[in-house]
Amino acid sequence: MKTNPDPDSAVVEYEMGYAADEFGKVLNGPFSGEKSPYHCSELARHHWSLAQPGAELELSIKVAQKPPRKLGLFNLPVLDVRFTFGATDVALRKQFFHRFHQYFHKGGG
Repeated sequence: MKTNPDPDSAVVEYEMGYAADEFGKVLNGPFSGEKSPYHCSELARHHWSLAQPGAELELSIKVAQKPPRKLGLFNLPVLDVRFTFGATDVALRKQFFHRFHQYFHKGGG
């Protein structure tokens, strides 16, 4: 996962090994399910808004599919993910990314 150098900034960009539709299923499924502190709304295809009831979290997430990486016979998906925060406290951003990394981590371990 490639990140921009300042994860506390208002705009954070990741490059992830997901297909866009797969990313949306995780975001709208387990990540923001009924036990989650987050509520996800789809604004357009591959564009979502996240809110956290009782907190001032303003977050827009957009994804764009890039050409796959080819490693021998394997094609690995590449997804540009852009997080744009509105008036959101840095502590809420860090809390969001902590949960995000728990749900979207692939491989390893």
